[in-house]
Amino acid sequence: FFSDFVSRNMSVTLIELDRADQTKVPAYVSPAGPNAGLIVLQEWWGVNEQVKKTAGDLAQACGVRVVVPDLYRSKIAYEAAEANHLMSGLDWGGAVEDVRAAAAWLKSQGCSKVAVTGFCMGGALALAGGLKVDEVDASICFYGWNQGLGDVSGMKKPTQCHFGDLDDAAGFSDAATATALEEKLRAAGCPLEFYRYPTQGHGFMNGTAEGAATQLKMGRPAIDQAVIAEATGRVAAFLKAHVGAAPP
Repeated sequence: FFSDFVSRNMSVTLIELDRADQTKVPAYVSPAGPNAGLIVLQEWWGVNEQVKKTAGDLAQACGVRVVVPDLYRSKIAYEAAEANHLMSGLDWGGAVEDVRAAAAWLKSQGCSKVAVTGFCMGGALALAGGLKVDEVDASICFYGWNQGLGDVSGMKKPTQCHFGDLDDAAGFSDAATATALEEKLRAAGCPLEFYRYPTQGHGFMNGTAEGAATQLKMGRPAIDQAVIAEATGRVAAFLKAHVGAAPP
């Protein structure tokens, strides 16, 4: 849906957001209508077709207006070494400001509440958005935690997390890291849903043909569409409860 919409209506759905420091942030948006907003943040690959499809799927399944800020400013990686290079060069603080600009834009367009979600690198930034961005009302993290972005023991906003127990990204999203994150968030006392997926590794939401092929190429467990559907349902229920989303 979202990829097709972008390709048919590029001039309408590719916009520029304005940060407080006057930096322009390119972003893709889904059609107006829903009263709740969702920011979707990319993996380390960049804003590729997988992220666009996931964003479109969430827009439809959750009844939200979606914004996808392009944190890499149009750069896309196709190999892990290239993706690592791009992520290593990311201005993480600037990316948090991109989230702030996206949330402010959604609220300026009539969304009463806004959540942020992301995957891998984007998951880590979703947690940071919940911590640091006043305009964000809730956060949903998929398999990523950058401890340098803030102390999650101070999290007060509703938070949902999704981690695969077979994830091998040590210190970022592996099982031990997920356990430590859950302990800190529970100690914070924020409204929390924390989901573990015993058969899944890193990147388990990458359900396109290309995404699934990349998973296998990297030696990760095969994509399970039933798990993607289960996680999407959990996201939809969370957004309905905390930002007033209206799933169909």
